[in-house]
Amino acid sequence: MIRTFVAAELDSTLTHAIAGVQEKLKRELHRLGPRVRLQWVRPDSIHLTLKFLGAIEQSQVGIIVQALANAAREYVPFSVDVKGFGVFPDIRSPRVLWMGLSGPTDRLIHLAGSIDAAVAPLGFPAERKPYSPHLTMARVKEQSHAIGEALAESGVMRECACLGILSIQSVALMQSVPSPSGSIYSCLGRVLLGHESLA
Repeated sequence: MIRTFVAAELDSTLTHAIAGVQEKLKRELHRLGPRVRLQWVRPDSIHLTLKFLGAIEQSQVGIIVQALANAAREYVPFSVDVKGFGVFPDIRSPRVLWMGLSGPTDRLIHLAGSIDAAVAPLGFPAERKPYSPHLTMARVKEQSHAIGEALAESGVMRECACLGILSIQSVALMQSVPSPSGSIYSCLGRVLLGHESLA
């Protein structure tokens, strides 16, 4: 079985910019003391998840990629700005620190909805919650209340400068393999927006 999800990938320019922001945040939060311990996502592993599929058989890859192509051909490439920070579920007890997206995010929401509908006949349940586009920066494993206070003190939640542009030109079926240093991701298939063919 293969653990999979559908995502839009980041280019090297944006990945480099995010790496710089992570290092800056690490330095700022380190000054607040040992209570601040976050599990940071490696910059080259950050992506925009559009749909989590879970475990699939290798034999399902082709049909899933074709379903993604059917959904993606109805869209043209577009871009969104990467800016601002937030947490899930809330700052009092955060579990995830993320970067936000702005601009035509309604297109992202529609794209995620089309992907959701395209793979539903293949046995993947429709999402119950509305899609909330974001880029996961770090996860909180313990002391979430203390980390929430530290994030609030640091002022990071008030940052709103644009970090870069996320260009959505394709969507990919991604494989996730757990490892001690964090999950390792690889692309199983990619489809271009606005095209009949695969990338």
